[in-house]
Amino acid sequence: MRSSFPSLGLVAALVVSAAACGKDAQTDDAVLTKTSAGDASTSISGDLADKRGQALVRVVNAVPDMNGLTVRSDDAHMMPSVDYKMVSAYHPIDQTWASFEVGTQPSGVYSALDANREMLTDGHRYTMLVMFDDEGKGYKTRVVRDDISSDQSNAHLRVIHAAPRVDEVTVVAKGGDELFNGINFSSEAGFKDVDAWTGTLEFRTEDGKRLLGSMKDVTLTPGVSYTIVLSNGKQGKFESFWFQDQQVAGQ
Repeated sequence: MRSSFPSLGLVAALVVSAAACGKDAQTDDAVLTKTSAGDASTSISGDLADKRGQALVRVVNAVPDMNGLTVRSDDAHMMPSVDYKMVSAYHPIDQTWASFEVGTQPSGVYSALDANREMLTDGHRYTMLVMFDDEGKGYKTRVVRDDISSDQSNAHLRVIHAAPRVDEVTVVAKGGDELFNGINFSSEAGFKDVDAWTGTLEFRTEDGKRLLGSMKDVTLTPGVSYTIVLSNGKQGKFESFWFQDQQVAGQ
């Protein structure tokens, strides 16, 4: 059932660069994405996307209580709707210029609330986060590049701060090391190579003294790239969710 949240619109103008800026962020194999809700999707390799003249873009919904968030650039480039705490499958974008519109339903009314101009490169992957703005009232986007490592000796961890009105966040492996320090709102930290690990991640204030929230039963496996998104739920309650990516050969 769709949320009754008022329809929103947001235009993000994105540039797809025809000239590759390096192959380091491309993937040799297809990528399998899994979410904390158990959903899974597989996207083509970065090499194949590059040959097709495409960049790969997906959407993360970090706006509490907003379900059915829909992103499109035109009728031929409509991404699947995505609920709060979820991530869409990667979508190929073959336009030199793409103005993405965001709404709560495919046939809804779209009006610009914000603009975000980014340069995209063929064969590379990007995640567009839709979140509340600094005041927690309007909306903003952040586009980050996804470097899905093929390194099988470490796990790879990234944290994105999408929780407005929450100061800088420090991430600690409970009983162990500090993984990230002082992550600002709308910023990302990582990907960082970490050893295989199972336990509880704690999200604390920058000085490490006050616990904001935690994520239990976390398992970090070598060869897998993990993204954790920090958000604010109902009544500003601090929340977190995750998804993971892994290169898979032969698909």
